[in-house]
Amino acid sequence: MQLAYDRNAPRKTVNLTVNSDLLRMMRAEKCNFSGFVDSAMEAYLKQRELERWKEENKASFESYNQMIAAHGPISEEMGLL
Repeated sequence: MQLAYDRNAPRKTVNLTVNSDLLRMMRAEKCNFSGFVDSAMEAYLKQRELERWKEENKASFESYNQMIAAHGPISEEMGLL
């Protein structure tokens, strides 16, 4: 799922409090911390968007599953299974 946001938006300085031991370990790995946080935020937002989409479409999924349970998949009627 593609997250829609401006990848060229200006950078914003923020104050962030993190576990000092984890930060030490990340620095030892020569991690691009800003890039890592960007990637983590994007992954989180994609997951939330997917969860919202599933919830918004829950009734459709249930309706489709009920139709399949009652009538079988259309591929059976077409002789594809």
